[in-house]
Amino acid sequence: MRAYFFGNMYLSSIQQGIQAAHTLAEMYTKYVRPDPGQEYFILEHWAREHKTMVLLNAGYGNEIRSLIEFFQTKENPLPWAYFNEELASLDGALTCVGIILPEEFYEAAKELRTITPNSETPFLNKLQTDWERALAARLNNYGLAR
Repeated sequence: MRAYFFGNMYLSSIQQGIQAAHTLAEMYTKYVRPDPGQEYFILEHWAREHKTMVLLNAGYGNEIRSLIEFFQTKENPLPWAYFNEELASLDGALTCVGIILPEEFYEAAKELRTITPNSETPFLNKLQTDWERALAARLNNYGLAR
């Protein structure tokens, strides 16, 4: 299980990490409530057992907004959040969106990158919905943040 963060390309390396931390804080405030749902338990499991964070370059703000639209569907069972800077500090810039992913998503993305006609795809086969398969494919659109 890993936390994936998609940051604005105009941010420096250190800023990418800081914005991912802000996004993670937003995730906790979004899902910690008196009657937590499935997303909270996924988030808590990641925080207790995994803690791995992957920071990706999402390009421009339009792509981050596109990811937000993709993540906010009812088909998404995973915890996610985004972060905007304050209006006073960076004019409200949308800087990062993040999501907690179980192993089958990023391993399915890897299978999609390396697939050949006779390839086995055990992780891709675990993905149940079109949304889940689209998310695995979409992970391949981004490089590591630098």
